[in-house]
Amino acid sequence: MTEAQKPDCTRKFAVSDGLRTLTHGSGPTVLWIHGYTMDSTLWQPLWDLLPGWRHLGVDLPGHGGSGPLAPGTTLPALADRIAALARAERAEHWAALSFGSTVALQMAMDHPDAVRSLVLAAPTPAGGPPDPAARRRYLELLMLRRAGATAEQLAGLWMQSPPDIFRGTETHPELRARLRTVVARHTWAELGNGAMAALSAAQHTPDGLARITANTLVLTGADDMPAFHANAALLAEALPRCLTRIVPGGGHLPLLELPGAVAGDLTAHLAGLPLSNSLAEQAR
Repeated sequence: MTEAQKPDCTRKFAVSDGLRTLTHGSGPTVLWIHGYTMDSTLWQPLWDLLPGWRHLGVDLPGHGGSGPLAPGTTLPALADRIAALARAERAEHWAALSFGSTVALQMAMDHPDAVRSLVLAAPTPAGGPPDPAARRRYLELLMLRRAGATAEQLAGLWMQSPPDIFRGTETHPELRARLRTVVARHTWAELGNGAMAALSAAQHTPDGLARITANTLVLTGADDMPAFHANAALLAEALPRCLTRIVPGGGHLPLLELPGAVAGDLTAHLAGLPLSNSLAEQAR
């Protein structure tokens, strides 16, 4: 057996309270929260560049190997559930992407004492102005599922541009293939039972966001949609301890698209060290 063929004994799946987790490495624990239709397996290339930490990826309800998202689940209720996992796993550092950042923001607002450092990529505070193309695409997905489309067909539609959620992966074919495999496994049950409606009803206000006390790093791909650059500016204004960074060449999924470009800043931020000037945009 070659080195490449040997199993990674530090990479372990577990299921508790209906949530599947994936852990890798050892050290202080970082909780990772993925985006809509994704799962925790996509973090591995970035985790490999961040040694010295125990990485804990959680599959959100209705995603990956976790149980379904129950209709009527509110964003605060979901945040409480993931925050309880973070406390149980002693994860005081959180990193989140896109819709995952919506969950992480709610967690940090409601449980400010549970988190020391926070990373938000493609920041998505609840209740902000939606990207018009993304809203149209969600309605198209809803109609296509009602028409009996397969998960593979839904994945194909979801990954088309516009909206430019996955455009940044077009120059990273290996990542795009892995994403397509994960998205094609998504059940899309929330399109049939309306489970996303209660989550979408939440709204993050500046006063609420100001309750977040963690050192926060906000990453936005240079080529991301305008709404997410506006979101980053909003968080820089509202959060007491917030540093925003632009990722050159990055799209909506910079943590997945360019793990090598962001690893240095993530390492420094998680360790509480000053960041380099390579991606600096604004510090507060």
